[in-house]
Amino acid sequence: MSSIETLQSIVGRAVLAAEPVDVLSLLKQGRFDPARRFNIYRNNTRASLTATLKAVFPVTVRLIDERNFSYVAGCFIRSQPPSEPRLSRYGAGFAAFLAQFEATAQMPFVAETARLEWGIAEALDAPRMRPCRLIELYDGLSSGSFGLFLQPSLRLILCRWPALTIWAAHQEGGNPDGLAGLGREPERVALWKHGETVRFLRLDAAEFAFWHMLIRGRGIEAAVSRACRHSPAFDLARALTGLFVSELVTGIHHTKECSNQEERVS
Repeated sequence: MSSIETLQSIVGRAVLAAEPVDVLSLLKQGRFDPARRFNIYRNNTRASLTATLKAVFPVTVRLIDERNFSYVAGCFIRSQPPSEPRLSRYGAGFAAFLAQFEATAQMPFVAETARLEWGIAEALDAPRMRPCRLIELYDGLSSGSFGLFLQPSLRLILCRWPALTIWAAHQEGGNPDGLAGLGREPERVALWKHGETVRFLRLDAAEFAFWHMLIRGRGIEAAVSRACRHSPAFDLARALTGLFVSELVTGIHHTKECSNQEERVS
């Protein structure tokens, strides 16, 4: 490691550490106190990362209060500093951190809501590809077993608490007071980028299983088989039409595996 890389590593640890290492001896003396200059940089860095987390998790901020959020965010920043230069990608581990953090572990709906908000952030950061038309599906039907490529922004989130209900109640026109007494109730959520916004859809267990298998790149037979485990009356035509109408299908690929082989692999 070069001397500049070593210096960057030391300064980086000092900026984010709870108790900064001694870096003052490495800083050049100037017109202003090195300790004061370093602390300004340190505070600005932490403030920038905290502001990023607040922007990504606005409903989570409201759930635990802005002051408490700032404290929790500070703990998270020290334990999980950024691993890449893009601030838009910072916060991937925040929901898991909230689930284990002493101050929020007893409120599991907070971590679940944060997990949903991170899914929203990921979707907005993903590219949007040209959707296929429903008519293109018939070419696939005539070629035997096939699978579907779906929009890169599509996220499936199995929430153990009604995170989407909580999130929606905190949007403009929502009613947060109506959440009083809300209990644990799982929600299966699909979300994806549409223009500059995100669309949401609540799925039942069969639909969730079907979409999940398609995202994994499995064929239609395997996806239908998994869906039928949850609901023998699963409606394939309705499910496929919904995917195309929602502009989620970006391509059709042919699969060589038969359904029972795919099930053994899964």
